[in-house]
This record gives sequence, C-alpha cells and structure tokens, in this order.
Amino acid sequence: MKFQNNVKSYLTAIGLGAAAGLLTTVLNLFPYDTLWSFSSIASAFGFWIITTTLVIYASCSNVNAAVNTFLYLGTMNLVFYSMQGVLGLFLPRFYSVDSFINWGLLKRFTLLALLCAAVAFVLYYWNRDSKFSSFLYALPLCGLVAELIGACVFLWQTHTYLFQLLMDAAGLAFLLSRFWKKAASKPLLLATAAVGGAAGAYLFYLPNLL
Repeated sequence: MKFQNNVKSYLTAIGLGAAAGLLTTVLNLFPYDTLWSFSSIASAFGFWIITTTLVIYASCSNVNAAVNTFLYLGTMNLVFYSMQGVLGLFLPRFYSVDSFINWGLLKRFTLLALLCAAVAFVLYYWNRDSKFSSFLYALPLCGLVAELIGACVFLWQTHTYLFQLLMDAAGLAFLLSRFWKKAASKPLLLATAAVGGAAGAYLFYLPNLL
C-alpha cells in the first residue's frame, strides 16, 4: 500500500484512523489490572508509534506524510473520545459529569497529532541515501525499546501489561526488519535505537516503576 496526494488516499487515512479509534475503544472496555491488560492499548504509546510509523512509511512525500499522520491520529482521537461519550451513557466507568466528550483531552491529543505531523514531515527524510536516514529510522524504534523495557519491568512487578509487551516486541521486530534493509548505516541504526531506548526508559518509565 502506498498513499498518494489525492482524495482517495486521504480518505483511506481517515478510515484507518476511525478503525483504530474503534479498536482502542473496544479494547479499553477490558480491565487494566489483569495479566493481559488489553486496555493498555489506549493509554500506552506502542500502538500509536507502530501504526503512525507505518503511515509515514507508506506515504509518498514529506507533505503527504504530515497530512496522512494528522488525518490518521486526529480521526482516531475524535472517534475514541466520541465513543467514550457514548459508552458513558451506559457505563459509569466512562461517564463524565462535565460534557458528552472530554474536550480537554481531545484538544490536547489533537495538538499532539499536529506535533506528530511535523515530526512525520522530518522523518520522511529517511528515504534519502545518507547515514542521517539511519538515525531517522531509529527514532520510532527508540520509543518502542523504551516502552518495551518499561513493560517488562511492569510485568515483573505487577503481573500486568503482557499484551503491551508482546505488541511492542512484535512491532519492534517488524519495523526493524523493514528499516534494516534500507538503512545506510546499520551500526548507527542499532546504536541509536539501543541508546535512545535505554535513555527513554530511564527518564520516562523506570522512575515510576522502580
């Protein structure tokens, strides 16, 4: 699959975002304090990193990557928080006394979608044949490595988040296999992913777990 600069491709990005929003909504119905913790897909970053990276990878230009990323993430957020409002009519767990939709969170994550679109514009430069492309390929891997380390510690301590761990591991393996073929400097790819991932885990995950 390859996105193009046309209405059909942009509608596809919106459709994928809607599907992702529905998927995260359904999995968010599961309890978070079990071994599998399926609901972690909505609160952790692994799913967002994997799917957004694939959207960028399938785009045809820097601008296309930025637009596709915003449409995908923006639609995902809109569908997710709209469905949360619907579920709140029937389930106390999702009920909000302030409004049907949690506008604060929706605005916050829409701004994050805009930021991700800007990042996508830069990441698409990984298609250039240079060592810097290897560094760009490694950046999404850093996030997955960091969360994978955090999920391992979380599983060991609380016996939860197994689903998140397996998804991060599978996503990391798949993306690495794709990027490995195109990376101009494979040592730089591995070193950046390892060092960046370890630093991310130390800064954002381990202080809250250890």
